[in-house]
Amino acid sequence: MDKLRCLVGKAKNNNEECMLFIIRKFKPLLKKYSNKLNYDGSDSDLVIALIEIINCIPIYKNSKFNEDKYIVGYINNSIKHKYIQLSKRNENIIKKETELDLNIISNYEAIQDWNLIDTSIFINNLVDKLSSYHKYIIKKIYIYNISEADLAKELNISRQSVNRAKNRALNNLRKIATE
Repeated sequence: MDKLRCLVGKAKNNNEECMLFIIRKFKPLLKKYSNKLNYDGSDSDLVIALIEIINCIPIYKNSKFNEDKYIVGYINNSIKHKYIQLSKRNENIIKKETELDLNIISNYEAIQDWNLIDTSIFINNLVDKLSSYHKYIIKKIYIYNISEADLAKELNISRQSVNRAKNRALNNLRKIATE
């Protein structure tokens, strides 16, 4: 096929075939970093990053970009930097993310001596105070053990939206439990 410089130039001019060819060419690199990121949607994030990188390569402003090795190096470094950025962002999300831990709820003095049935009733009453949307998400994730990615597909929304809704619901549960 054409030199990489020509492909990048055509891709920058909205040539879909050239863009897809470049994405396929760098698929091993994207897969490597996607596996390291290890979260749902990391491969999509990296493909989007590659498209943005291709559109930003200054192939006409720098004579070094006449050689493919400099373009490949530029893309490799840019993807590596994007991986670092996404890794830090994902790490922050994980730190902020909370999970529904029934052991934490059962540590409250008010319900310490309750038996399992009473605890179950308490939790159901808490969940019933949520909006129907949040209740649906909490039940699907924690009772039916459906992943956020699968729930996102079912609801036809992004995984991040499901995660945000789950975290809001858990925060609301905490507020209700401590009232």
